[in-house]
Amino acid sequence: MYFDHQHFPLVWMRRAEGAGQPELDPFQQLEALMQRGQAFVLVSDALPDPQQRNSEQGKALLKQGSLWMKRNKAAIRRWIKALIVIAPEPAAQVGVEAFADTYEKFWGYPLLHSASPLAAASLAQQLLAPPRSNQHNW
Repeated sequence: MYFDHQHFPLVWMRRAEGAGQPELDPFQQLEALMQRGQAFVLVSDALPDPQQRNSEQGKALLKQGSLWMKRNKAAIRRWIKALIVIAPEPAAQVGVEAFADTYEKFWGYPLLHSASPLAAASLAQQLLAPPRSNQHNW
């Protein structure tokens, strides 16, 4: 997996295999993104694969992720606003919603879904917008 940050603060999570990218440590990539000191939103068009989570490699990655997350909890909560999964099919949206609470408890940021990349970009803009100072947005 690698993080395509060409359109930062929209950061695409992409599978490394077949993408022409060298195998990079995803946790080092996330640390580099958080060191920018600017909030961002992760976007993916791939749903998490439950079979991969149950594999030996998946379990090892989950353990590594848990340790990394504990060391970086404050930065994660400050800089990563959400992961938006592009899920155009209703069944995929239900799958994302069913996993969202568990995901947020583990990673510390929400797991959301969107029907298209354009809708995902719009949702990301809303998540990244500065809070309104009053009802008139002054």
